[in-house]
Amino acid sequence: MSISLKGPHALSFDALQRVLPKGRTGIFALGYVDSDGRFRVQSVGRDDYDVRARLSELIGSSTMFKFAVMPGSREAFEEECALFHQLRPPSTIIHPVRPRGTNWQCPHCLQLSL
Repeated sequence: MSISLKGPHALSFDALQRVLPKGRTGIFALGYVDSDGRFRVQSVGRDDYDVRARLSELIGSSTMFKFAVMPGSREAFEEECALFHQLRPPSTIIHPVRPRGTNWQCPHCLQLSL
């Protein structure tokens, strides 16, 4: 599965309020738009409960973000893993951690002890 991220959007309170529903599971990429107009990913992440709230905490750490709302925690974990392995973001050096209380494996490296 490979999800298309929406954006980029400015990482600001107003943009988050406008484009992201409250209380939804989701994944995100933080970065910037280069001089050629391409979005350059610096880090990736997810929130299993409220991705808008998580991104609100990160305002000031990056200028732009992309996101996708996910149907549940498992899908969010698997997509965050996909972003981590495919994009190799320079500011995300630690493999995504599976949600507490699960034994899910990364579908890309089959790592279990996350």
